[in-house]
Amino acid sequence: MVDTTHRESPATGGPQGPRTHGRRKVIGAGIGVLAVAAAGGGVWWATRDDDDPAVQAPAQEWTPRTHVPAADLDTKWVGVQTHTVSVADAFEEYLGRPLDCVVVFGSEADWAAIEGPWFAIDAPEGQDWSQWVRDDPDNRTLVVSTAMVPKDPPSDWRERGAAGEYDAHWEKFGRNLVDVGLGSSILRIGWELNGKWYETHYIGEDEEQREQWKEYFRRIVKAVEVPGSSFEIDFNIAEGPQNSVSIDEMYPGDDYVDIIGIDVYDSYISPIDPTARWQAKDEKVNSISAVVDFANARDKPVSFPEWAMVAEGDTQGGGDSPEFIDQMADVMASANVRYQAYFNTAGGGVGMTLADAPEGSAAFVRRFGASGDVVPSSS
Repeated sequence: MVDTTHRESPATGGPQGPRTHGRRKVIGAGIGVLAVAAAGGGVWWATRDDDDPAVQAPAQEWTPRTHVPAADLDTKWVGVQTHTVSVADAFEEYLGRPLDCVVVFGSEADWAAIEGPWFAIDAPEGQDWSQWVRDDPDNRTLVVSTAMVPKDPPSDWRERGAAGEYDAHWEKFGRNLVDVGLGSSILRIGWELNGKWYETHYIGEDEEQREQWKEYFRRIVKAVEVPGSSFEIDFNIAEGPQNSVSIDEMYPGDDYVDIIGIDVYDSYISPIDPTARWQAKDEKVNSISAVVDFANARDKPVSFPEWAMVAEGDTQGGGDSPEFIDQMADVMASANVRYQAYFNTAGGGVGMTLADAPEGSAAFVRRFGASGDVVPSSS
């Protein structure tokens, strides 16, 4: 079995031809094909000696992502985070309805692991997510969480990425996903980028690093759009201030983003009363409402790729909280939501699953189950 590479974070209690997709409204027919190379495209980064980032040829001429109004992409897909197909099957039984998506995490062991994700290349038994999508391609989508560089990266990896040094790895990544039928996946490139707990995709400590990170993100988006792909790009932050940098300072631009995501956990909030807890969350930099407002201003749908109740304890978790489930569901019901996926594992500092929270579980089924009000309208 392959374990998730999701690591504990302050949010969850740890250390600091494109295929048709049924109910899916495919974004921009043909946007996944790179145009002919042209001189003058891309960004050049200066180098001084052999130890500096390798300067690559300017990026190919590229057509910005076709804008689709957020209301047209308000699918409100229901998903779960897991790496095992049988767990997804059991979650469907629990909900009484099919899952629309599943969130997985790629390995960051080395470039080969990033280029050829375990769930696409020689997947372990019971974890073949490309087959899961192929079994019902009109109604299933994989959400792929990927680091931007392998573990233990050089300190100047952002600069190197911005200069194009890693472009070829991402072209291979895109081709490998297309080859196994995952060319319409949603890509969470450098998810929770504002969290220092992820050295392989943290946006950085200062403006220079953040600008390099953004340019590297843009280059990845261009590189993965190989012929036959129709990926959706989810720019996905963690809720809260982290290093107090707001989402507008981290955003790489509308032309490179299809979905604006936020991961939310009911932890690190001191009030005990659920109403006071929710109000305290809303006062944070990069709060849920701030991110929804940011997405609305750009006419982009939002996502909640990870969210969960958190066990009581050192992380100030709210425990079994039907109020938190309803508060999150109310946001999703009123916003233009592309998808959401519950982090139904005790790992990553969450400390509990829906099975450990009978009241919260009942609320979850009531809102997201077969007859729930926060489910795809056509389900």
